[in-house]
Amino acid sequence: MFIVHGGIASGKTRRGEQITNLAKVNGYDVRGILSQRVMRGTETIGYDMVDLESRKTRSLVCRGTEVQGDEWKFLRGSFLYNEESFKEANRLLGEASECMNDNTLVVVDEYGHLEARGFGIYSGLRMVIDSLESGGKLLILCRTDKIDDVLGLFTQSETRLLVLDAAQNDFMEILVDFFNNARKI
Repeated sequence: MFIVHGGIASGKTRRGEQITNLAKVNGYDVRGILSQRVMRGTETIGYDMVDLESRKTRSLVCRGTEVQGDEWKFLRGSFLYNEESFKEANRLLGEASECMNDNTLVVVDEYGHLEARGFGIYSGLRMVIDSLESGGKLLILCRTDKIDDVLGLFTQSETRLLVLDAAQNDFMEILVDFFNNARKI
């Protein structure tokens, strides 16, 4: 299992993409979701969910001034979240949990404020965690202040855990070593 953490705009999703690319090169079936920042100039106006299997995108979180409709619910500050997109994200994670084996990597980007309260993509993440005994790897991206919350999702039986700061200089070196050694275990 991997946890990649960092602050806002620290490169967590970019690191997630690097991990998924390395996993694919190493023969893994990569599933799950990444959250890509949507920019207007230098301003973040939202995040799109990317289905890693189909590469389809869907609006997940947006500034309230950018969207309208009943499917948009208050998140925090000036942001709203798309309830239907979160349902789809949980469905995708549920499907991924049913396909877990030693050659699977499931990505969850990102564990945040909603998930810490049991909402957002929490239920999909929970399904993936519960299926880890079937094999496979899980990558969770989160802000640094959510690491303890993420660790609290696991029992003592999950022994292989790699926690990396998205900004750490030797990130790729550690990651390559991890994948090279993972096949030997």
